[in-house]
Amino acid sequence: MSKTPHSELDYIQSVINVEKIDPSPYQHRRRFDEHKLKELAASIQREGLIEPIVVRSVGKRYQLIAGERRFRGVRDLTEMETIQAQIVIADDLQARRISAAENLQREDLSAIETIEAIVEIVDAELIEDIKYLSMGEKPADRVKTLLGKLDSVRRSEGLGYEVASEAKLTSNKFIGSVQEIFKTLPKSLEWRSFFNHDLNLIVETGQEVREGVRSLFDSFQ
Repeated sequence: MSKTPHSELDYIQSVINVEKIDPSPYQHRRRFDEHKLKELAASIQREGLIEPIVVRSVGKRYQLIAGERRFRGVRDLTEMETIQAQIVIADDLQARRISAAENLQREDLSAIETIEAIVEIVDAELIEDIKYLSMGEKPADRVKTLLGKLDSVRRSEGLGYEVASEAKLTSNKFIGSVQEIFKTLPKSLEWRSFFNHDLNLIVETGQEVREGVRSLFDSFQ
């Protein structure tokens, strides 16, 4: 498993009252398999929490960054009042990146959720760039626009066509970052393959349909 972003941040090991922890605003999945949560809760009660959750301090409370299933299992399905946690100093962008990286490393992801997690990682890594931010209102739109531009340049160059200077500048600006992001995913992936074969599955599928697919996927877990 690849290194997660929070491993590079300073943190304090602590034990926190579960009632003082608020959910992560960056966790897009709201449906969790109850049977598996019960199994996880029972395992935690028997063997303890092998890997602490990750939180950050927000005012007098804590905000969950990573470890949604562990947190829910302890809070909702055990009588444990506290949970082991790593308290990290992280801004909103760092918290989003940590959450996105952890989501992609889950073992129970559907195809749609995997694509959404990759989009979240790419978007979180590039969002501070003003030019990238202008490429769309939603993460999937921005990622599709950027990868489309990069793919167009690569295709034109491969065919020996002249590439417009603006398109070339955009390609030169982002291609290295994009290649590095996809190379360092938990499972390395070629960005052009993701753009041509995977991305449209969520761009062209409405949110209600995606939620329906998630529900159907959960029913088979």
